[in-house]
Amino acid sequence: MLRLAHLLSHLLAAIAAFALLCMMLHVVADVAGKYLLNQPIPGTAEIVASYYMVTAVFLPLAWVELRDGSIVVELFYDRVPPRFRRGLLIVAFALTAAFYGGLGWLSWQPAMHAWRIGEVVEGTWRVVIWPTKFLLPFGLALAAAIAVLRCLMAIAGRDVLTPHAPADPV
Repeated sequence: MLRLAHLLSHLLAAIAAFALLCMMLHVVADVAGKYLLNQPIPGTAEIVASYYMVTAVFLPLAWVELRDGSIVVELFYDRVPPRFRRGLLIVAFALTAAFYGGLGWLSWQPAMHAWRIGEVVEGTWRVVIWPTKFLLPFGLALAAAIAVLRCLMAIAGRDVLTPHAPADPV
């Protein structure tokens, strides 16, 4: 199960990185076209906001969670006795899973509504955006699944960090 989580999270992170590359090239081409040729690329703002940014933010959430890459404030964790730290980790992972799962659940209905009505954004160009609405519940559900997996690993007393990517000390 952990191997599948690693594979899927890395694949989604690679897709997000590719979306960032595409966004960079698209915006550079748009700016160059606008200022050098007086011909901007129609729909750039809509595509950047509706496709690239959503992909870059929500698809790598599982990868970030698996790598323990979220912002962590260890104000109390370092001050409690070591025997209580595992309990704090379990609570933190359970709350994280509930948060991601709740957001994923809340984003499912708007995604279904967008699909039913064939949601588009009208700007200088008509952009179909309903497919990207499903990236939110998908990315959030995978992040919740990783948090649940980490919670179960903590309950079992196993190392909850990935063996390949320890958390970077700050």
